Amino acid sequence: MSSENISFRRLFGVLCLIWLLLNLPVLLGLKAMPWDALDEFYPTVYFNAHHLRLGEAPWWNPFIYSGYPQIADPQGMLFSPLLMAWMLMRQDPGTIWFAWGVLLHLLMGGAAMLGMLRRDGINALGALIGATVFMAGGVAASRMEHTPDLIAYAYVPVALLALRYFIASPSLIRGVMLGLAAGAMATQLVQISYLAALMIIAYAIADTLRHWRSYITADRWRWYGGMSTAIVFALALALPQLIFSWAYMSMSNRALMTLGDASNASLDWRALLTLADPNALHALRGNYSGPASGVEAYLFIGAMPLLLMVGIKDAWCEPRYKHQLLFFAAVLLVVGLYMCGTNTPFYPWLYAWLPGVQHFRRPADAAYLFNFALAVFAGLAAGHVNLKSSRHVMILTAIAASWLALVSLHMRDLGFRWQYGTLAAATFALLALWRLSKPGSAWRSTLWLLALLVVDYRCFNLNGSFNEQRDSARQFAANPAVPFLEHALHENHPVLPARVETLNTSTEWDNEMALHGMPSTQGYNPLRYALYQQWYGARESSNGPRVNTLFNPSPGSVMDRLLGVEYLVVGHRKDKPSAAAPTRFERVFAGKDDDIWRNDLALPRLLTPSSVRLLATGESPDITQFGATDFRQVLWLTPRDSEDARQDRMDASTCNASAEQATAAKATLTQLTVRTHSSYAAWIAVSDLDFPGWEADVDGHTLPIHRANGMFRAVCVPGGDHDVHFTFHPLSMVAYAWQHRHGSIKGDRPDRQPAALRAQATQ
Repeated sequence: MSSENISFRRLFGVLCLIWLLLNLPVLLGLKAMPWDALDEFYPTVYFNAHHLRLGEAPWWNPFIYSGYPQIADPQGMLFSPLLMAWMLMRQDPGTIWFAWGVLLHLLMGGAAMLGMLRRDGINALGALIGATVFMAGGVAASRMEHTPDLIAYAYVPVALLALRYFIASPSLIRGVMLGLAAGAMATQLVQISYLAALMIIAYAIADTLRHWRSYITADRWRWYGGMSTAIVFALALALPQLIFSWAYMSMSNRALMTLGDASNASLDWRALLTLADPNALHALRGNYSGPASGVEAYLFIGAMPLLLMVGIKDAWCEPRYKHQLLFFAAVLLVVGLYMCGTNTPFYPWLYAWLPGVQHFRRPADAAYLFNFALAVFAGLAAGHVNLKSSRHVMILTAIAASWLALVSLHMRDLGFRWQYGTLAAATFALLALWRLSKPGSAWRSTLWLLALLVVDYRCFNLNGSFNEQRDSARQFAANPAVPFLEHALHENHPVLPARVETLNTSTEWDNEMALHGMPSTQGYNPLRYALYQQWYGARESSNGPRVNTLFNPSPGSVMDRLLGVEYLVVGHRKDKPSAAAPTRFERVFAGKDDDIWRNDLALPRLLTPSSVRLLATGESPDITQFGATDFRQVLWLTPRDSEDARQDRMDASTCNASAEQATAAKATLTQLTVRTHSSYAAWIAVSDLDFPGWEADVDGHTLPIHRANGMFRAVCVPGGDHDVHFTFHPLSMVAYAWQHRHGSIKGDRPDRQPAALRAQATQ
């Protein structure tokens, strides 16, 4: 059977089988997606889908970082169309369902790569090799934990295939398909999307110029109309996430990244060693000894795809492939330099003039496009290997067997399991060599070479080092401390539960608390609110140390009390110095992995002070006086800007009574209703963040929200019986960020903080 004549449907069936074999333990639920995929991203996506099914808008997440603008998280995937549709298909999507959703994106990308290579006239071996390398080569396997990156990567060949169809025959419908593919990719606001967009734009320009002379006038008009349509549809999908994320980033800890921030995630020439030896830097087993991290500097695409590169010369001899080879050779060069970051002059040069680069911290992300370009090269080259020459095929297989044997022996000091487990690839190569020595068709040779690649990947790229782990979400739910804490938090506070601080815990205690409705002062996200970061201190994850600030130097501090932190979870991590709760805390739960301590000095989530201390904009409270304040009676007004300071002075002169009653009547993700009774105008302080987009009203009339006690919300409520509504409006957040993009009308920054806090935050 000629491999050129095999239908796309049959090739897609083979690709599905390869995908299934490569990911079988995860797809069956025997293992789970690794690390960040479950600890950071699964809880985020579950939160989005779960609350959408309940009819609630998941714009605000009250369970992490004492409140977080979920709609604005660039890695939150709320606008990722296929993943969210997949998660919404089940009432309670678990980690297995989530894994299927993520990995199906890779299969989609692999199918697009298959279609792109077949469109170029590449035979079955080349098309399937290219698609398989795309799905499981290099960082596509090693960085499976980074879900938004993986999804953005999966859309790249889809968008490129749609672009090639459009340029070959421009039309409105093809413009729509191109726009949908590009827009879906751009909903993941990660560096892969940014770099891929630049690559696709460059490809569009080059390919359009190549076709322009052959277009008749009608074709050119269809190109204009179709491309305009593509841009409109792409913006319709991507713009909401872009706008909300831009607004949040302007008031976050990462408005811009410095060039120095990129140094720790920059690769160097040593990463290229992993092209030949997957464990060259001990990324698979041993003590990693390379740049950035083991998952970022892993480039191995398999022995056979590299050997099949011998077909590049024959591919170059065919004029129709030259432009493809030239373009993706340029991509390899550019992204290869880019992923080296600060280790070459190229990245600093781009950082200085190319808009967008300053918003990302990992130059190593470009390794995704490095793998993509290698997949294209592998496909084009393999498609020109003479499968009818059994001698040629046997030589390649024999070299692959020797190569894999040497790589396996390099791991011989790592124990019986890994030495002999990885030798399976070399053993299978010998079996393939024996079978290929017998007469057979090109299709049979194709299947044996593909089988060898699958075994190669299962022994190295997807052997469990990068792509699998225990189900941490299930393990977290089974932790006895979780139901204990869940009950304790809601027992006495059904509407506004107390909060939790975690110390020395595993990363499951970060975002997975949201799965159980437990509000935490911490979370797992590189992007945090600058105001919260400066007053309270927020770490990226539990893998980092506690972030201490002037007003929150230790657990049980004044900021903990103001946040209503009633419980402290102290973990027993062996990889970090032991931690202890303050002596005044009472231990209420002792477990194998975690202890829970109660802080009886935590304040209620609603306060009704009767007097105020008014500060000027940028003025810092005296630390001693602030810590000694009875916040049930006294409210510190710490204005965010000149307008807030002016309103502070107005309301402070008339609002000087204490509400006789203030009760939290109802709380949803984006709204809090407080029922009040007072004889005179009175202050109500809520232990929620003063974050742009939150608005207050009473009886249909807007109430000004004051920044109080450093980072909280307070309102002056008229006398009488009222329902005060606090509501989060994402568009108001965007409007505020736009108005303050260069400083407010009066010259203030939206995240302006007292000088003492700013100095402490930069130490």
